[in-house]
Amino acid sequence: MKTRKKITAVVLSLILVFTLSSSAIVYGTTISEQQQALDEVENNRNEIEQSMDALVSQIEEGQAEIDSIQATINQKMEEIKAATASIQKTEKKIASTEDELNKRLRVMYKNGSVGFLDVLFGSNSISEFLSNVEMIQKIYKNDQDTITTLQRQQDELEQKRKTLKAEQEELKEEKQKAQEKKDALDSKKQELQAKLDELNAEADRISGLIKQLQEANKNKQPAYTGNGQFGWPTDSRYITSEFGGRIHPITGIYTGHTGIDIGASYGSPVYAAESGTVILADWYGGYGNAVIIDHGSGISTLYGHNSSLAVSAGQTVSRGQVIASCGSTGWSTGPHVHFEVRINGEYVNPLSYL
Repeated sequence: MKTRKKITAVVLSLILVFTLSSSAIVYGTTISEQQQALDEVENNRNEIEQSMDALVSQIEEGQAEIDSIQATINQKMEEIKAATASIQKTEKKIASTEDELNKRLRVMYKNGSVGFLDVLFGSNSISEFLSNVEMIQKIYKNDQDTITTLQRQQDELEQKRKTLKAEQEELKEEKQKAQEKKDALDSKKQELQAKLDELNAEADRISGLIKQLQEANKNKQPAYTGNGQFGWPTDSRYITSEFGGRIHPITGIYTGHTGIDIGASYGSPVYAAESGTVILADWYGGYGNAVIIDHGSGISTLYGHNSSLAVSAGQTVSRGQVIASCGSTGWSTGPHVHFEVRINGEYVNPLSYL
């Protein structure tokens, strides 16, 4: 019953996954739109992988059940063989005993030999006669008792063999049902694997498009009006989200953007915009892996969502020094660098300083 409930739960989960994964994904032409499409594919893939894990667990349990039933069937077969051998042995013993009894009776009644009548009429007295009659009766009764006992044993063994065969047939039916359940799970697993392969291919395709867009925009130099006080924190100059009000890509709420987002490839270097002292190099909430550099005179810069960090708090860094690698940690929809400039703790537009 527990196995049936688990299988039902898995099937319901599969229905949900297929419903989610079969929904239409609308692809855009910007990196941000492509990244959102990739995130949707990733979410669907994660859900299918979770269902796949549940299925694999169910399949392993099903196979263990089949193996256990087969082991019991094998045991019953051995018991049937033993019972059959015992029946055959008992049958031979019954036949041998009956043969000996018949042979003895034939000899006793046969002319020209010391037989039944010779024993009786050869008695020297009434007492000896009665004693000989009692002896002959005991011999005959003993043979009959032996045959009766052997026949009873044979009947018991035959009943045991019938019971074992019936149990064996029941086990075969149980094994068949368990095999059918496992086959159904294997079929679902194949369907999930096919869908997972499709999503993997789609993820690779979208990732390729994102890379093409990033390469195409890598050398574009927008006409910014900054004063060039700071160097660019990335090799990329492609801004995916500017400073100020915007619709947050995760919450969907219109809010103030405290810096700029620079689209860059995953793992690409992140540079210090100016010399200074690292005052934070750690996980920083929604910023993910972040670095904050104090440049003196109340000016600081922040670099967020990095995949890894190359500096530590208290370290002095130079302008253009690699301080991290681009990533998508924290509240992020794709690889980019969130770059902030703060003056005495107040957010200002970084483009005014680049």
